[in-house]
Amino acid sequence: MTPRISDLQTRDFSQFAQYLNDHISDNGAEGQPLFQPIARVDCHFAGERAAGFRRALDVVPPTPGWRRAWVALTGKDRIVGHVDLRAHPAPYMAHRCLVGMGVHREWRRSGIGQRLLDVAIDWAKADHQMEWIDLQVIASNAVAIRLYERAGFTETGLIRDCFRVDGGQVDYLSMTLPVRRD
Repeated sequence: MTPRISDLQTRDFSQFAQYLNDHISDNGAEGQPLFQPIARVDCHFAGERAAGFRRALDVVPPTPGWRRAWVALTGKDRIVGHVDLRAHPAPYMAHRCLVGMGVHREWRRSGIGQRLLDVAIDWAKADHQMEWIDLQVIASNAVAIRLYERAGFTETGLIRDCFRVDGGQVDYLSMTLPVRRD
């Protein structure tokens, strides 16, 4: 069955938080690569981190602090992937947004990531203020980088040894996608 993509509704946020906690638990676990620059002990989605995400869903773009999210749902409304766009935190960047995403371990390499990314890109293209989508990705995450390149993102810079996570050095790659060229 092909999951359907839907806007994340605030009433479904507790289910989303459960999904994201499970998803983040894979970060660097048992031979899995890092996909977030977060130490294993901090791989949870709760507290102010979850509350801030939830609050941002109610902020209307282009108001600073906005966020939009979509989820991939199986037949029984089980979340198996997500993508979100959010405002840049820096002033004077309202024409750009940041993307974040993930896919449940059982659904990786199924095409859901591309479908989710396409929905977010289409939303940004429809927003007349939005001109760029930016992202940062762990430089060793080759699977994610290939997905972003297939979607048209290009590399804008690499910060070597950007993070020290669980005793290892982590490089961070920045990428961008123009969504409007007037």
